[in-house]
Amino acid sequence: MRAFVQGFFVVALALFAWTALPQQARADKAPDCMESKERPMAPGFTQTWWDKRSPEQQKYIRELPCEERYIPMVCILLADPDMKQCTNLRVADSRANHACQGKGADFMSEEFAACKVQFKKTFVPPFK
Repeated sequence: MRAFVQGFFVVALALFAWTALPQQARADKAPDCMESKERPMAPGFTQTWWDKRSPEQQKYIRELPCEERYIPMVCILLADPDMKQCTNLRVADSRANHACQGKGADFMSEEFAACKVQFKKTFVPPFK
C-alpha cells in the first residue's frame, strides 16, 4: 500500500509540474505572420488552429517567408490532398505575379500572361 501511495504522489507531482509549464514548452508556438493586422483573430485562435495542423502542413507554412505563409493556409482551406504540389503551384503563381508586375506589365494583358509563362519555366519550387 505504501508503494502505491508513493507512486500516486510521484504521478500527481509530475502532472502538477507538467501543467505548470508555460504553453510554449508543451506545444509548438505558431509562427509569426499568420494573422492579418487589420483583422486580428480572437485571442488563442491562431495557436489553436496551428496545433490542429499536421507536421507536413506546419512545415510548409513555417518554411515560407512571412509574405507567402498564407499560401499553404489556402491549400489547407481548400482541403487539397497534395499540400506540396498545391503550395509549389501557388508560390510559383504568386512570385510570377510579383515579378511581372515589377516589370510594369498590366495585370490582364497578353504581356503579363507571357511574362508569367516565362517566369514559371525557370521557377524552382521551394519544396522538392
